[in-house]
Amino acid sequence: MAKQLSELPDGTGVRFNYLQETGFQFVTEVQDGQVIDPNGDKRSPNGAAREVDKRIRGEDSRPSDTGWGTSEYWECFTKNGWEEIHSDG
Repeated sequence: MAKQLSELPDGTGVRFNYLQETGFQFVTEVQDGQVIDPNGDKRSPNGAAREVDKRIRGEDSRPSDTGWGTSEYWECFTKNGWEEIHSDG
């Protein structure tokens, strides 16, 4: 069953599957109910995804009003392996 981001304790490992066909994954952790981005800043999952995109492509490929993506893009690591997570809103 999918987890809510707010349920995850600090330090929980999360990953963003960047444009799945590329096979690239950004792995980070949760801090204060947010995701640590590539710059070390706490952001919403959407904000962190935009920072990953900027690092790879030099620009954001997703318009800012599209939300942070479907659950197949963000997952958390649990005793059962990687499980999808959802935002709290």
